[in-house]
Amino acid sequence: MTYRRRRGLGGGGGGHSPASRSAGDPARPTPSEARETPRWLRWSVPLGVVALLFFGGYLAASAWLSPGGGTPEAGPLAGVPELVGLSDAEARDRAAGAGLEYQVRSAVAHPRAPEGAVLAQSPIPGQRVRPGAPVAVTLSRGPEIHTLPDVSGLSERQATIVLERLGFRVASRRLTHPFEAGRAFGTEPAAGAELAVPAEVALLVSEGPGLAEVPDLTGRHIDDALQLLQAADLSLGAISYDPLATDAPGRIVGQYPPGGYALRRGDPVEVRVSGDPDRVNRSRRTPERGPPGSREG
Repeated sequence: MTYRRRRGLGGGGGGHSPASRSAGDPARPTPSEARETPRWLRWSVPLGVVALLFFGGYLAASAWLSPGGGTPEAGPLAGVPELVGLSDAEARDRAAGAGLEYQVRSAVAHPRAPEGAVLAQSPIPGQRVRPGAPVAVTLSRGPEIHTLPDVSGLSERQATIVLERLGFRVASRRLTHPFEAGRAFGTEPAAGAELAVPAEVALLVSEGPGLAEVPDLTGRHIDDALQLLQAADLSLGAISYDPLATDAPGRIVGQYPPGGYALRRGDPVEVRVSGDPDRVNRSRRTPERGPPGSREG
């Protein structure tokens, strides 16, 4: 065996050089052929397929949702008109004039928009779509109408909760009233009124009956004393009689509480009248308005 054959450099029958391989021999990779395929080459084909699919989907979505130009099959694109603020009939006519399909998606209550007005639309105005594409709108049902309930007798907090749950805005107003302090005694407008919410309602809250100064009734006739008490938001209490008094019959010779005293509004003032009851009552200009239990003295 020659040197070249021993080193595998020759072209004899036992050699393994590429030139000595026959067509029917199985391929035996050389060291360079057995080298591993680069990583970037292995990922290049899958990444290329994914990118192609993504780009194709993007083009298809763009052509469907916001196309930039017409196609020979679909014709020229239509611009979406402004429909918000129009009535239902006006918006329907405008959509039809633009070659679009008008669809009412929903209706919601609105405190200011009249019933049937368009509140929102999709697609938005100015977008270009295919002819016949739908335009969905939301209409107003107008403001909600609620009946104002009677909250008299409730505490201020309870009355406020009841009114606010119905959608009203509540502003308390405190006034002198026979109800105990902190109790609601009415509303403005009055109970039973029908209002569009959110309307503002004044809740009338008692701060108590308040105080009134007792007028000095001594020397006055009983009929005049009654008028003075009514003007001071007080009432005439028990009437007693003094037949021994030197004043003319029907004149007040004593009272309780005395003049200048402070009472709650509506409280009674007792008086003592000169003369006997029969004679006083015959001389009175108005019927006696004292309580049934008036006592004689």
